[in-house]
Amino acid sequence: MRIGISCFNQLRSQLGVSVMSIDVSKFRGSIPSGNLCEDAKIYEGTLPENLSGHVFIVAPYHRKNDSHLFMGEGVIIKWALQPQPGKIQVHSNKLKTWDSFWHWVQLPLGKLLPKAFFPARLGFLGVAEIANTAIVNMKGRLILTADAGRYWEVDPDTLKTITPIGYFDEHIISVPVSFFPMVANTAHPFYDPKTGELITCELKSKPRRENLFTDMVSAAYITFWDGKQKNYQDKNNTGIRHWELDGTVLDGSPHTTIVTEELVMIPDMPFQMGLATLLGLKIPLRKAYSKTQIYVVNRQDLNPDKATVPSRLVTFDGDSYHFLCNYHHIDGEIRMVAIQQATISLTEAIQPDDVKHFSGDRYYAEYYGIPWMFAFDPGVLRKVVIKDAQVIEEEALIHPGWFTTMLYTADPRELDDPKGYSAIYQVYAGYHQDLISRRQYLSFRDHENRVLTDKPLPQEDLPSVLAKVPLDKNWQELTKQIETEQEQNPDIPVSDLGKELLDFYVCDEGSVLVSIQFIPQDRGYIFTTVFTPKGSEAWLFAADNLSQGPIAKLSLSEDINFGFTLHSEYFQEISPRKSTYNVNRLSSALRSLTKVPYEFFFNRRNDIFKRKV
Repeated sequence: MRIGISCFNQLRSQLGVSVMSIDVSKFRGSIPSGNLCEDAKIYEGTLPENLSGHVFIVAPYHRKNDSHLFMGEGVIIKWALQPQPGKIQVHSNKLKTWDSFWHWVQLPLGKLLPKAFFPARLGFLGVAEIANTAIVNMKGRLILTADAGRYWEVDPDTLKTITPIGYFDEHIISVPVSFFPMVANTAHPFYDPKTGELITCELKSKPRRENLFTDMVSAAYITFWDGKQKNYQDKNNTGIRHWELDGTVLDGSPHTTIVTEELVMIPDMPFQMGLATLLGLKIPLRKAYSKTQIYVVNRQDLNPDKATVPSRLVTFDGDSYHFLCNYHHIDGEIRMVAIQQATISLTEAIQPDDVKHFSGDRYYAEYYGIPWMFAFDPGVLRKVVIKDAQVIEEEALIHPGWFTTMLYTADPRELDDPKGYSAIYQVYAGYHQDLISRRQYLSFRDHENRVLTDKPLPQEDLPSVLAKVPLDKNWQELTKQIETEQEQNPDIPVSDLGKELLDFYVCDEGSVLVSIQFIPQDRGYIFTTVFTPKGSEAWLFAADNLSQGPIAKLSLSEDINFGFTLHSEYFQEISPRKSTYNVNRLSSALRSLTKVPYEFFFNRRNDIFKRKV
């Protein structure tokens, strides 16, 4: 007989045994696949009367037998911030991609295929398009994205699925399989409001010449989309365009496209998702390079008459997963923050044969598929200044009690500020011993970027933290001051160190902050989703005073749980979709079967350049 985690915790509590800090059964959502309208009740505090706009959050739709927590199609969750008496309205709907039905039909046959892990789901008709990771506000158009599969557009008013972005033969194809070939790209494209273009990166898999028995590498292409269908008779309708980075291959995934007024930057991050990993094949990955690598391209070199573009390589310390970068250069300098975390891997997950590292106990089934996203090392925020493709300055903020850097936000009003961003708001998910498997520990215990290489690990779990870190402070000095405070005050809980230096909030045991979004109104507010012992909640903070705690807490009914949510976006206003852009379903399938294989295997670059679609 298998006991559920909630019951198991109650039993342990009755026996006087310490209770695990997170109920992981809440990580998987329990919501209908169709339209849902629900009231979120304000059970503590009050919302500002003038609060307005909408927060959109995306989460993966969870199926019982999925082998990875982030494998399902996107679920769009819209929080209407206009407060009603004691509540706000929440609206959600599951993305209905064209492959979803066919993957459901062939589900029994799918057991014959290898188990692919994040971010792909493999079927006989190709690779699933999940669009479950992030959201782009493209001048009022709502675009859902992921690291694999085309982006999808959704009506922000009704949450109805509208269309994929582009026919497959308009994209760079990583693997030309069946009706739904693989498009490997980045979950975080950049919408440039100055030019009205969505800027991203797409990859084409290719064998590693020096070692054919490790996973493939990828040729990298910068991709622009103007929001329209390509029309060769109208120079203003350029559609989807690509430039290959000349002489450049990536070992890992970009995950993010970094854009400034002058540059497009493509990271090669230790977020390894080669072909074998995506398809579930047992071919080992090559060990990732231990530093952050970024390929820098001048936007003025993206000439429409050229098919390739030169790039320069910049490297700096640490494993970076996300970036906050100023749009404007300051004195010719690029200034960015790299969000870094050693000892994690989102392409790996807890499996039935795994054991908990610290206790040696087997995992219950509720844990299967939870990725290695909880670290056993402090998170790192690294402030980097680059000039002429050279790193001229680095500062790292490392707090000894803040583990597992996850999602972040910043004030979007500062995107066009010549002085750049003033602060980053960072979620730390905490340190949770039960979520660290023996396999994860052995994979990263000797990692070059670990902070605690010569120090013992904490003996108790550490809480989730929301921190505001000003960019004008010296982060090296902050780190030293916090270390000194720890030495002089060993009785202070380690996560509480630095209260006189930084503005932050430490969650109670059992609560974990997940998604986070800055609300650009008045002094600014921070909207977060939270796992609590009572269930899924949303909290609102004043951006200039996190330490006072949430100014309002909202709860959903016990029947509604969105599960582990991911990235978000804020829309001040929404209206029914006005764009006429649309991809024809039948034509998409036929073109993927006829044009895609030819372009992939024969004269790929020339065919892309000469397309007449």
